[in-house]
Amino acid sequence: MKTTITLSLLICLSLSLKAQKLTQYTAINGITYHIGDTVRLGRGSSPSGTFMYLQMGGWGAALTYSSSGGPNQMNIGRAYANTAVIIKKIKTNKIKGIVKYYFTVGGGNITNYILVIDDAIEACEVTPCEQNSTAATTIIQKPDDNLDKLKKLKALLNSGAITQAEYDAQKAKLLNQ
Repeated sequence: MKTTITLSLLICLSLSLKAQKLTQYTAINGITYHIGDTVRLGRGSSPSGTFMYLQMGGWGAALTYSSSGGPNQMNIGRAYANTAVIIKKIKTNKIKGIVKYYFTVGGGNITNYILVIDDAIEACEVTPCEQNSTAATTIIQKPDDNLDKLKKLKALLNSGAITQAEYDAQKAKLLNQ
């Protein structure tokens, strides 16, 4: 049991040391989130209604993991559907070449939670969500001017949400308008 707790703490520590802290992030739904913003939760995406991309964080996660017998017990239950959480930290981490953005959020109690924002949006665990459109298409359809659209596209490219080819194609469309 001590080994499990120690291993869990070491994994959390190594992830937090590699993580880059940010003050804002533009997610795949086109919304720019800032520290202190409120995020509206949708409903859990697992068959049982629990949240797959909202998990217990901090010491609560280490204690829950060791006493429950597995990481799935860290998923937040369906009782949190249609509630709001407040962003406390915004971090990014690159694991095996994949960049993930996640928020440390508070739900009004002493425990913090980890929200993997883009995955949660895709699964509609966060509202508003965009299930059937790409982030680039969503940005193009907004009534912003072309400079704002280009900035948003560049942010998506830098975050890894779109490829260089997708960026170049959308940029060409904007400049030819």
